[in-house]
Amino acid sequence: MTANDCDTPIQNAIVDVWHANDSGCYTIFQECDTGNPEEDPYNLRGQMLTGENGGYAFESIWPGYYTGRPRHFHYKITTPDELELVTQCYFEDDPQVDQQWIDSHPGLVIPLEEDINGLYGIFDIVMDEMEVQVGTLGESGPIPESPFLNQGYPNPFNNSTQIKYGISKPEHVSISIYNVSGKWITNLVNGHKASGTYLLEWSGTGADGKIVPSGPYLVVMKSAGFTGSKKMLFLK
Repeated sequence: MTANDCDTPIQNAIVDVWHANDSGCYTIFQECDTGNPEEDPYNLRGQMLTGENGGYAFESIWPGYYTGRPRHFHYKITTPDELELVTQCYFEDDPQVDQQWIDSHPGLVIPLEEDINGLYGIFDIVMDEMEVQVGTLGESGPIPESPFLNQGYPNPFNNSTQIKYGISKPEHVSISIYNVSGKWITNLVNGHKASGTYLLEWSGTGADGKIVPSGPYLVVMKSAGFTGSKKMLFLK
């Protein structure tokens, strides 16, 4: 893992990885016929810290398919500066990964090789500070006069959308996605944030890691002195 110069390693970042089991079920989110943590040694989610050179490694079983998606790992990256990135990793030799999929998911499809221990690959992660977070307390970035939540861009979107928000003082911030019926989909932010302007990304996944159906969604931001929402249209 490196900074956006593709050279400076990022140490002590949290790498959170999860995936579906062989039946396409997420054992950490769902009640699965097989692979539940109480009856199976595989919990299929883990966290690790990047090392001095920005490296990380993990071993898992082969992720399973579920409707409409190739095999993949989910990643959530959190750096020591609280920059966040949520993304996925796919595999070149997957029968469901064609050239159109590769073209629409640049940088997210990796080759795999095989040795006596099984399949292995390298998924490089570059954290773009200017895109993920812009300006925090103690830096030269903008601190707004009042809290705000901007519309996601692009909107409509079919891969991911970026949402800018800001707070004028350090406080607890909650940003969640809901469908238009008011059903909670996932949390994007839920914790104490320094004053500043931030940019986060939503890739159309729910809390269970699955891609949500096409349609309109609401992003809702709540803090001590502010509540705001914006409508977005997700197209698969």
